[in-house]
Amino acid sequence: MLLIIIVWQAHAFLSLALFTIIFIYLGNAAIMGIEHRLHLHHLWATLLVYLLFLGILVAAFGQIIPPLVSEASNLPHTLDTLVQTYPQLETSLTKLVKNLTQNATVISNGKAMLSSGMVKLSRFSSGVETILLAFFFSFIFNLTKHQLQRFVHAFTKSRFAGLFVPMGQLILKFVHIFGTVIETQLVICTINTILMVLGLWILKMPSLLILGIMVFFLGLIPVAGVLISMIPLIIIAFVTGGVIRVIEIIVLVVLIHMFESYFLHPRLMANATNLPIFVTFITLIVSERLFGAWGLIVGVPLVAFFLDVFDVQLKNKPAVVKEKPASK
Repeated sequence: MLLIIIVWQAHAFLSLALFTIIFIYLGNAAIMGIEHRLHLHHLWATLLVYLLFLGILVAAFGQIIPPLVSEASNLPHTLDTLVQTYPQLETSLTKLVKNLTQNATVISNGKAMLSSGMVKLSRFSSGVETILLAFFFSFIFNLTKHQLQRFVHAFTKSRFAGLFVPMGQLILKFVHIFGTVIETQLVICTINTILMVLGLWILKMPSLLILGIMVFFLGLIPVAGVLISMIPLIIIAFVTGGVIRVIEIIVLVVLIHMFESYFLHPRLMANATNLPIFVTFITLIVSERLFGAWGLIVGVPLVAFFLDVFDVQLKNKPAVVKEKPASK
C-alpha cells in the first residue's frame, strides 16, 4: 500500500524515474557484459557503454531528422503537383480556404489549435529534457556504482538495520521484475519493427532503414509512440504515393498495433511475469487508466511484485517423488 501511495504521489516524476531505471538497468547489464568479456576496468567499461549509447542515439536521429525535414519542405511542391494532376481539386481547395478565412468560429478554433500545438511542443521539449536527465543520472549511478553499494551497505550495519534490510530487498525485487518487463518490451519493439519494415517493403515505401530505426525508438514510448510515428509515415506516404498509400499505411499501422495490443503484448508479458494472459490484459487496461500511458509499463511489474511479496507461487514446482524402500 505504501508503494502505491508513493507511486501515485510521485506521478509528476514518474517519467523521469522510469527512464532513469530503464537506462540504469540496460547500462548496468551492458557494463557487466563488457567487464566479463573484455576484462576492462569499471570506469572504462562505463565510458565505453555510454559513448556507444550516445553514438547510437545521435546516429539514429541524424538519419531520421534530415529526410523528414526534406520531405516536409517538399510538401508544398507536392501539393502543387497534385493539384495539376487533379485540376478538380483546385476549385474545392479554393472554396475551402475562402470559407475558412471568412468563418469566425473556424478562426477562433484555429487560434485554440495553435495554442494547443504550442503546449504540446513545450511538452515535447520537456520530454526530451526528461530523457537527457535520466540518461545523465543513469551514467552517474553506474559510474559510481561501487561507491553507492558501500553507502547502502552502511545502512545494513546501522541501528535500524531491521527496517532497511527488508526495504532494500523489496526494492531490488521490484527492479528485477521491472527489468524483466523492460527486456520484454524491447523484444516487442523488435518484433513490431520487423513487421512494420516488412509491411513498408511490400508497400514499396522508400528509406526502409531510416523508417525502421524511427519505428523502433518511438515504439519504446507506450501508446503515444504509435501516434507520433504515424505523422512522418503519413507525410512520406502522401509525398511518394498519394492518398491511396496513406490509407494503406494507416491500415498497416492499425493492424500491427492491434496485433501488439491484443496478442503480442499480453502474451509476452504473461510469459515474462508468469501471469495469466487474461490477468495481464486486465492489468494493462486498469493501470493505463490509473497512471496514463506509463501504466502500460508499470502496471504488470507492480502486480507481479505484490504477488511475489505475498508469496503467491505462479510456477508449478515439480512434485518430489519419494522412492519406496526396496523390499527385502
